[in-house]
Amino acid sequence: MALTKDEMLFDKNSNGVLEPSEQQKYDQLSSYINVDEAAESKNPKSGTDVTSTKTKLTVQAARALMETAAENANYMGKFSTADIAQFMKEFDAQQALQVGKVITSTARKVTPGGTTQGAVDKTMETTAKTEFPSFFKPTEFAADWVWNKINFKNEKGLGAKSLDALAQVRGVVKSFQLLGVTDNDIRVAAKQIARGKKTIDAYTVELQQIAKKEYPQFADRFDADPTLTTYDIASPIIKLLAKTWEIDEKDVSFDDPIVMSHMHYAGPDGKGKQPSRYESLLKAKSHRKYQETQEANENARDAAVGLARAFGFGV
Repeated sequence: MALTKDEMLFDKNSNGVLEPSEQQKYDQLSSYINVDEAAESKNPKSGTDVTSTKTKLTVQAARALMETAAENANYMGKFSTADIAQFMKEFDAQQALQVGKVITSTARKVTPGGTTQGAVDKTMETTAKTEFPSFFKPTEFAADWVWNKINFKNEKGLGAKSLDALAQVRGVVKSFQLLGVTDNDIRVAAKQIARGKKTIDAYTVELQQIAKKEYPQFADRFDADPTLTTYDIASPIIKLLAKTWEIDEKDVSFDDPIVMSHMHYAGPDGKGKQPSRYESLLKAKSHRKYQETQEANENARDAAVGLARAFGFGV
């Protein structure tokens, strides 16, 4: 007779037969396999305790777990009957996989025929807590399942928590102006931050690592300040241009050639010299944007008056 799926966990020789020692281990540990715990508690939304036994979900308990996870994630969708059925299927499969790991590990530790059931119980508990500290938790599984359904490409379907995380990530990415960050990278980071798996500060440090490759001349400055962005480094030249052109700082493009000359001065060999403030000011005043400023118009008017007086016109 073929081995059952549970018996196969103990078939170390993979010969389709349980040897006497394997059979003894199976007999000692079989009580931990396919043990169902009722999930119909008074408060099914609380999930179940973390144990080495398996939790049998009812449709009501599954829906409660899903709805709690959805509420925490600000998930905007609705769960269909098919969704609940799929959730229960995946729940059972993942739980069986993790229970199997604990059973297999425990089987290596017990002595066939020489271990009391109480000792087996203790070994099971110790194995679950020490080797598998994140042993199957229904609420965590539900949270992962719901978050996997949240599509950050569809912004209209995102909840407030996800939209806030997306805005934060886009803001910090904009402050770095990096070629090595894609829209998908932004969505992945935003989901991690929305889930609480990562902070915006930690993501800023990740972006700094990319920035150090694109702006190697500023590597030491990034290392010295975990909050520093490339926009911070470009801020002095941006302020100078904004003042000279009499415009708001936000209207000075990071891609402006004068700004770029300050940020990419090193060149391929890394030996380039950053333009001085005086050189940058001369370039700014030679730009067409300066000709539109009040200062430029007043200077032009003063020059015209001076020329007229030089020719003897009474101005």
